[in-house]
Amino acid sequence: MITVLIVAFVISFLSVGAAFYALVVLTPINLAKLTTTPEPTVVYDKTDAVYMKIGQTPMALKDTQIPVNLQNAIVATEDHTFWTGSSIDVRSILRALLVDISTGGATQGASTIEEQLAKIVYLNDNKTISYKINQMLLGVKIDQYFTKQQILAMYLNKVFLGENTVGVDEAAMRYFGVNLAKDPGALTLDEAALLAGLPQAPTAYDPLVHPHAALTRRNEVLQNMVKYGYLSQAQASAAERQPLGAKYHSISSESWDTHPLFANVLFDYAARHGITAAQLLHGGLKVYTTIDPKVQRAVHEVFWSGQYNSDFPGPVEGAAVLLDPKTGGIIGAAGTRKNGYVPFGLDRIYSDSSPGSSIKPIMEYAPAIQSGKWTPTSILDNQPQNFGGGYTPQNWEGPNGPAKVTLQYGLEWSQNIASVWLLQHIGLQTGVKFAVKDGILLTQKDKHQLGIAIGGMQYGVNPLEMAQAYEAFDNNGVQMKAHLINKIVNQDGQITYQFKPSSTVVMTPQTATTMTSLMQDVVDYGTGTSAQVPGWGVAGKTGTVQYSAGLNSSVPNWVRDAWFDGYTPNIVGSIHIGYDVSSPAHHMTMYPLDPSANAAKIFGQIIRLAEQGNTPQQFPVGPLPAAQGTPYAAYTIASGAGGVVSGGTPPAVSPAGPAVNGNRPPSPPGGNKPPRPGGHRPRHALPIGKKAKGPGR
Repeated sequence: MITVLIVAFVISFLSVGAAFYALVVLTPINLAKLTTTPEPTVVYDKTDAVYMKIGQTPMALKDTQIPVNLQNAIVATEDHTFWTGSSIDVRSILRALLVDISTGGATQGASTIEEQLAKIVYLNDNKTISYKINQMLLGVKIDQYFTKQQILAMYLNKVFLGENTVGVDEAAMRYFGVNLAKDPGALTLDEAALLAGLPQAPTAYDPLVHPHAALTRRNEVLQNMVKYGYLSQAQASAAERQPLGAKYHSISSESWDTHPLFANVLFDYAARHGITAAQLLHGGLKVYTTIDPKVQRAVHEVFWSGQYNSDFPGPVEGAAVLLDPKTGGIIGAAGTRKNGYVPFGLDRIYSDSSPGSSIKPIMEYAPAIQSGKWTPTSILDNQPQNFGGGYTPQNWEGPNGPAKVTLQYGLEWSQNIASVWLLQHIGLQTGVKFAVKDGILLTQKDKHQLGIAIGGMQYGVNPLEMAQAYEAFDNNGVQMKAHLINKIVNQDGQITYQFKPSSTVVMTPQTATTMTSLMQDVVDYGTGTSAQVPGWGVAGKTGTVQYSAGLNSSVPNWVRDAWFDGYTPNIVGSIHIGYDVSSPAHHMTMYPLDPSANAAKIFGQIIRLAEQGNTPQQFPVGPLPAAQGTPYAAYTIASGAGGVVSGGTPPAVSPAGPAVNGNRPPSPPGGNKPPRPGGHRPRHALPIGKKAKGPGR
């Protein structure tokens, strides 16, 4: 009986082996992809003209140009049986399969260096079981055709190591300024260990962004080298005592130097659409974008060149997004401004913060006009009042402003009380539904508080979100889906990514026209005059968010965030300025200029540069006459009068929103936020936890 079982086992084993061997033989492999140097990725602008190239043609180092310590560090960390084992790590595969089975999905990696090389060259980042089998088969094929030394050299020349680098040649230059092709001996043991720790998680262990994690990882690599006999403990300990030593060094003629703002935005956008930095950097792709070189050059001048630093209220950070209102294409963007080193992938166009008063056109004024029951001359109650639950918002000019104002005046001069009153009377849910339709992401808490009328939101909005929302005002009520990449074509001519356009009818053309007239008033006569561009029609709205008086009683006008969201007949955009660290120690001031006026001025400067040489254009309908005061005697605030919705009873909602004087609710302790719908992220490195004052102007 035992003999029969042994024979059956041997036959089964041989059958499986024969089947696997047949799969290896039948698996196609293009050896040229392993041995040839990839071409740079070519990026095209909105006219399909070449805009830039991503990544140089990388230097293919010979194995003699790769320091032995670096080779040993990689082997000890990534595949310690590499020199003596096969290209298949059976134990790791079995362990990974057991985890996958227990979790009900393919979540584990199990890769030898051959398999990692196969993934880099032939596959994408997919962890299905069939993918792993294909990766394993390709790894075996690679092992058949090349020596171990050749395989290791190919891997080290092609692996992504963070900060826009492919291969150890670029990484050594980026982090340490070492040219391995000329002087491989210049790379020290501790530097080699740091590089060897990056393949597993190049972003998490990026020494320029996460130095503590990088140091810990470097020391783990050194101990791996001790464990597998490449170093003595004394050698490892000596290397561990060395400081991290990584600094940013430029790599000549790279996109990061020639187009730093756009490169950052492109890589971040691609990552959010399933396209990794490694895929872009390995080259050979054709990326067709919506970028307008003239607009992007204008953004670069204002945000990066240093010539316009006086337009920013101090060393604040900032973001800009400019869209084509007819297509939704991103024609210019900046996710940062030049204040020093810019981490790879840091893009503030996706960072959330309170929009301040810039939300007013979306949340209450446009819904009121859309209802047909309100007009620019409708009268709003603007006197200090309790909206319930102790919620008493204040106007930026204090208690001495007009008690009653027209709807036009309320928006033109950004009256907080009148705006909250308007949202209450059109119905909070009417405003919420309109804003959601316009692409504003709201939490359940947001949807039940009147403070949202003036920007009192749980998490806030980001510049891309606001630019897309204002797009409907500029496009006859229709919002086009914002996008940066139209399509991507790979080396074989196959389309691997294709944008699918979509549109949403947010409001009637009549509402969009009326709102454009009202927001031209804001720019021509009101809080947004700094956005004016000679000869051009400009419409928009400012937004200012102050810290609460309780946090800065000695200086009651410390500002945390400032916005201008606006548009011309050709361009719609959002400008945000503020600090990444949200604490009163990091603030702007209301004097000598409201920071929202700075944001408006930045918008105007970009438009001036972008439209230079073009014939000025105006909107089909111009601004309304400037609001010269309010004819109080002619109106009464009552149900059905002055534009108040018939019935006049505000909905039963939580009146809170901002806690006091327009303050928005505090963020969760420690600033931790759950993910927002749609993949938006909170502000980069933003430990909120403080209340911010509801918007001023």
